[in-house]
Amino acid sequence: MAAGPFQRVGLGANLAKDEAAGLVERLLLSLVSEGFDVFLDDDLRPHVRAENGTRYGIPADADLILSVGGDGTVLKFARRFAEAQIPILGVKMGRLGFLTEGRIEQVARWLREGRYQIQRRMRIAAEIRGGAQPQAAFTALNDVVVHGSGFSRMVRVRVEVDGRLVREYAADGVIVATPTGSTAYSLAAGGPLVEPTIEAMVLTPLNPHTMRVRPLVVDARQRITISVLAARADIRVTIDGQEGVSLPDGQHVLVHESEKFTPLVVPVDYDFFELLREKL
Repeated sequence: MAAGPFQRVGLGANLAKDEAAGLVERLLLSLVSEGFDVFLDDDLRPHVRAENGTRYGIPADADLILSVGGDGTVLKFARRFAEAQIPILGVKMGRLGFLTEGRIEQVARWLREGRYQIQRRMRIAAEIRGGAQPQAAFTALNDVVVHGSGFSRMVRVRVEVDGRLVREYAADGVIVATPTGSTAYSLAAGGPLVEPTIEAMVLTPLNPHTMRVRPLVVDARQRITISVLAARADIRVTIDGQEGVSLPDGQHVLVHESEKFTPLVVPVDYDFFELLREKL
């Protein structure tokens, strides 16, 4: 995607981290000094003072959102502004995240000098169905997980792709991940790494009860259906690890590429493979 100019900038953070408020204040000062119009997330109201023309509340027509924290913070804002499709730049507070590529000292200058690119990261849609119409619908930037809850989590699932049987198997659940999410829960469960701008979905069994089950990469245009055949516990559908609902008996989960995507802002010299070497 072409990198357009940013003027109205939303600023949010993970306030659970002790250093967040101080980093936000430093970033706020640098943005104001560069002439940006800054809107602070309402969650920052008790911690960061709006001054020098800044305001509280990130508007739906903001040009950019700066997310200070880790990958989970980026996912929070990506979910919250999924419909508006506002570009998001993750600003690092640590070294473990794959989505947070900005640095506090560099962000404002990068933006003014146009030293960034915007990547179109695909989202997936998940629909809970018990008939012709969805009973509930969600979108995810990272993954959708169908899993058992409680101590006895084993479930027996049937997985189909475009109506064709992949297989039935017993496991703790199944993960459907985007390429962006291939470095998250799916990777921890043994799934493959996928370059993040590819349009595909990764189907990863969660602790399968046989060594013969392997992860599978399918085309983003295909549709994955997950049906629970038997379970020893309640079944949950979890979206990006941040939102979850129960899957009622007799209903199934349909996962497919969403019409919406997340514009992710990264440095102009962003190198996914260098990032892998650094973190893995």
